[in-house]
Amino acid sequence: MPRTPLLLDACIMINLAATNRLHPVAQALGYTFTLVQQAAAELGYLRDTTDGDVVLTPIDLTRYDSESLEVISLTPAEYPRYVELAREVDDGEAATIAIAAERAIPLATDDRKARRLCGELQVPEPMRTLRILHAYADATHLPHAELRDLLIKIRDRASFQPPRSDPDRKWWEDIIDDR
Repeated sequence: MPRTPLLLDACIMINLAATNRLHPVAQALGYTFTLVQQAAAELGYLRDTTDGDVVLTPIDLTRYDSESLEVISLTPAEYPRYVELAREVDDGEAATIAIAAERAIPLATDDRKARRLCGELQVPEPMRTLRILHAYADATHLPHAELRDLLIKIRDRASFQPPRSDPDRKWWEDIIDDR
């Protein structure tokens, strides 16, 4: 069964990589997570702790199969919009929005400025990290302890804190704060 592409900016990809569940999330939600080369170049590292020391672990995209993650390039026709958008946001967000606008592919970003630009370009409302995870937890009936562990991994490994404006922030806080 074909999966729906979902364009991710670098921050969303970092958050999903921190879970160590990219494939199960993609499979449960019927997505092929799609990353533009410019966003892939911005990925960097996750923070892990080994023997009490913080270790930076590079995000390795080669560990994901093509059903879960696809890396794509801008087409020549998409470059003018990309260049225009790169004046306002990082290259990864600019390339992601340009492709979403030109190819009508849904996207995910937590970046406030990128979300605003999507609205201006009449790109459908982007998904957010927490919306993806909330949908995954609901779809798989993830046990509370596993869900809490997953959210803590994102908080600690990806240094993620949802913005106050995130509609799923209370859900996040209720799970993270529940012992």
